[in-house]
Amino acid sequence: MSSAQDKPYDYVIKDALVFDGKSLVPVQRDLAILGDRVAQIGEIPREEGEEIIEASGLIASPGFIDIHTHSDFNPFVYANLGNKVLQGVTTEVIGNCGMSAAPVEGAFAGEIANVWKREGVDIPKEISWKTFEEYKSEAEFQGLETNLAGLVGHGNLRFAVMGKDTRPARTDEIEAIKKSLNQALAEGALGISFGLTYLPGVFAATEELVSLCGEAARQNRICVFHMRGEGKKLLESIDEVIDVARTTRAKVHISHLKAAGEKNWPKIQEAFLKIESAKAEGLQVTADAYPYSASFAELGVILPDSLYQDPDRNSRFKDPKARKKIIQTLEAHYQDNPVSWDRIRVATVASEKNSAWQEKSLLEISQASKKSPVETLIDLLAEEEFGVSAFYFSQSESVVNQVLSKPYVAVGSDSIADGSVSPHPRAYGTFPRLLSQCRGKGPVLSNTCWGETIRRMTGFPAEILGLKGRGKIGTSLYADLVLFDPEVIRDTADYQSLKAPPEGIRWVFVNGKPVVREGKYQPVHSGLFLVPEK
Repeated sequence: MSSAQDKPYDYVIKDALVFDGKSLVPVQRDLAILGDRVAQIGEIPREEGEEIIEASGLIASPGFIDIHTHSDFNPFVYANLGNKVLQGVTTEVIGNCGMSAAPVEGAFAGEIANVWKREGVDIPKEISWKTFEEYKSEAEFQGLETNLAGLVGHGNLRFAVMGKDTRPARTDEIEAIKKSLNQALAEGALGISFGLTYLPGVFAATEELVSLCGEAARQNRICVFHMRGEGKKLLESIDEVIDVARTTRAKVHISHLKAAGEKNWPKIQEAFLKIESAKAEGLQVTADAYPYSASFAELGVILPDSLYQDPDRNSRFKDPKARKKIIQTLEAHYQDNPVSWDRIRVATVASEKNSAWQEKSLLEISQASKKSPVETLIDLLAEEEFGVSAFYFSQSESVVNQVLSKPYVAVGSDSIADGSVSPHPRAYGTFPRLLSQCRGKGPVLSNTCWGETIRRMTGFPAEILGLKGRGKIGTSLYADLVLFDPEVIRDTADYQSLKAPPEGIRWVFVNGKPVVREGKYQPVHSGLFLVPEK
């Protein structure tokens, strides 16, 4: 909307309870928007706005920053989905867990579709970009519902240099990876992400991480880690990340901090101690988490390393002669590492053949197909060529809440395959779900839960990532804003209604344009691709 000549502002928001992204208590103020900025804060006459929004009783906050997503291909495959802005999200950080949409160089050009298919995303058959800069331009050309800010995936860089090699990188190979990293950073990547439980990141030695994070630190960029372990190896994995931070002085960030598996839930206290000791030492260590007790990942990650890391696993799993040996290997493995088959639920499959098994647990599939759970797992991975994603109900609600109570933990949905048949409900409800937990803890004006939760969705992630002008409300800052009703806000998506929209979000502005108006999604593509300021 352009301002009329006799109206100084496009929008005047009246009488909102304003949380600025830093303060723990709100102030009642009017806000004026002109173009893509907040133009004035204070008492503003109604007649000065082209459009007036009555916001008495509503909270106004900076737009939420989803610090951990996999929305890299959303502009190309899930246009006009609206699931993020309906939660109040105005900026998404992409390229997490070692996998990003760019760069797509060398051998990785033939592998990228497989990487994303394993997570439930069918990417475009033809990809027109190679570099991070070219991807950024193509994404903006498609139109962005939210702002995007990108990390470069270590997996992309490593695969381009080393292909499927299952070994530590040599010095010359690390230098080649570092060269590609520098190009992506120069083109606007916020930093580098590692997926150390996934191929090919699982083969990266600590020395490789140190070398690459040293380069990131030199340019004041962040290193983001999907650690090697979040259950049995949780504490050792945190040690590795902290050692990288100590050696390189890089800013390090732990993705989806959790303790997976009931036997590992008690480890979370020691995990906190390790992180807090590192911070006391002066190291820059932060984390993110989502408010759900189920995770979401490719099904193959439950295999022992000898099978999951096998570069010929597709052909091996399809070979009838190898089947007996694989069954024996898995039965022995799961005897030592028990699995609750009823708590692993298939989310997406790559082919139509097994689509009936979506939203069913491995135990249910096993019973229906009259096979053992191990045989069911083998056959499903073989038939889908590992293109299966799943929900893992392995976490404790109590542990999740403890993680999210820590001031150094930002909020990230870890959303992926948002428009697929069976997305995780976190893709539709993360932010309202967490905010709804503040209701009942006292009046908004004195209940600091609202301000602290909003801080960890706005100002704090902007600070972690170095996003200037985002995550706060202030004069001349970007008008990424959310208006919501604190008495109503809640998520409605769950594991039965995966895509149900939240309630209580009234208005959302992205760069001064309303993308949610009176609770209704507007297909306005006013997002920008954000890059570090030089």
